[in-house]
Amino acid sequence: MEVIGGSKNFWLYSKASGYDLTHPPTPASPPIYPRIPMETTTGQITIDPSKTALVVIDLQNYFLSPLLGRPPQSVGFDVVDKLSQYAIPACRKADMPVVWLGWGLSPQDLDDMPPTIVKGLAADTNFEGPKKIGPLGSNIGPLEQEDGTVIEGGLVLMKDQWNSKFYPSLAEQAKPQDVWAYKNRLNGFWGGTGIEDDLKSRGITTLLFSGANEDQCVAGSLQDAFTKGWDCLLLSDGTGTTSPEFAKQGVEYNVAGGWGFLLTCKQFAEGVDNMQTQPGASG
Repeated sequence: MEVIGGSKNFWLYSKASGYDLTHPPTPASPPIYPRIPMETTTGQITIDPSKTALVVIDLQNYFLSPLLGRPPQSVGFDVVDKLSQYAIPACRKADMPVVWLGWGLSPQDLDDMPPTIVKGLAADTNFEGPKKIGPLGSNIGPLEQEDGTVIEGGLVLMKDQWNSKFYPSLAEQAKPQDVWAYKNRLNGFWGGTGIEDDLKSRGITTLLFSGANEDQCVAGSLQDAFTKGWDCLLLSDGTGTTSPEFAKQGVEYNVAGGWGFLLTCKQFAEGVDNMQTQPGASG
């Protein structure tokens, strides 16, 4: 058995079973159970469900809702479907929390916002017809829903507004044990969100990343997370982007090659279905 890493943070590796990401106290400690073996694009890995969380990034009304002029056939809805069909049910089955990580700004955040981020969000053109949304912090105003009722869209990407809430079909799947974190940059792990302390307090060492855009907020968060010591898995069909295809390919090439591991939502769910609760047991 090969030990990869240092004395405080290490994986175990063997040709027979691949990478063991369960983080036992020492390399010589007995195997941890329950444990979940799963296939990735670069071979098998094994995780500890009690130390794992699914991170869902930016699948909010602001980025998805047709009420704001977003395309009803947006790639984001494909991501929502895969997460709802496979990844989130797998988390519930294995008692893993979901981390709902999305934009949620304060007035102070607006004052501190770097101009390059303001410029980047203003360049968003993923709309059908004329853009209906102003800059960060501006008032969207009333929106008429399909049933004729009117809601207030709220202030753009500010905390606790309708537009910054997670898309309804996802939000309704949230559970009390989940983590809610608000970010004020594309990267949710840059140090200004509080998410790191929350995850560490729960003993979380492995993160499954999902959401949008894959090459921007998801990749930025994943890069800082693996740099700071978390084991990072990317769900290839649990993420999406409005960028050209090569942007998605570049992220996934780097994840599989060195940032972590790449797999599909179904592979994750199949791993949970084969969870080993004791030596020689699975399912």
